[in-house]
Amino acid sequence: MEKLNSLREKIVIGFLVLLLIGGGVWRAVETSAPGGEVVLAGQQQQSLSADHDLVEEPEMITVHLVGAVNNPGVYHLPEGSRVFELLEIGGGFSEDADHEVLNQARPLLDGEQIYIHRIGETTRSSTVQDGGGKININRASASDLTALPGIGDVRANQIVAHREAHGFFTDLEQIMDVSGIGQTTFSNMVDQITIY
Repeated sequence: MEKLNSLREKIVIGFLVLLLIGGGVWRAVETSAPGGEVVLAGQQQQSLSADHDLVEEPEMITVHLVGAVNNPGVYHLPEGSRVFELLEIGGGFSEDADHEVLNQARPLLDGEQIYIHRIGETTRSSTVQDGGGKININRASASDLTALPGIGDVRANQIVAHREAHGFFTDLEQIMDVSGIGQTTFSNMVDQITIY
């Protein structure tokens, strides 16, 4: 009878040891996979490649940096980039640059030119693009805007206020969002304005 009890005890102890070992192995496998899932090598590779496909390349814009900067030139940046990021890529301000004339926090527009003034330089007119005689509605002062047909002092001030409240115009037709500028006024000025 004692032998039978001893045999039962050994079987019970052996069974408990197997349970402990099995539980330890199960726990080790469970914690090795993220999220508690058992992931096979092929599934993990497939999951990583699927995540990679979801990452989209950002739209790019092209901007011309000139003036008192270390590396002037044409640069390509992700859409939504700001002036300070362009300056970093362009090597920063040159020693004679006037840091205060330019708003470094404003977003850049595709195709625009950023001119960095030199200290003591009389402000270069930013209302005319490349001698083409077009008024830049994103940079023109209220007095410059009055040169446009159908735009008086009141309307010019409204354009400047709209620009300050909503940011730069990204399309010429957006000037019609300004109160009092309709299709007729826009049609009369469209050949004389630019956003770059």
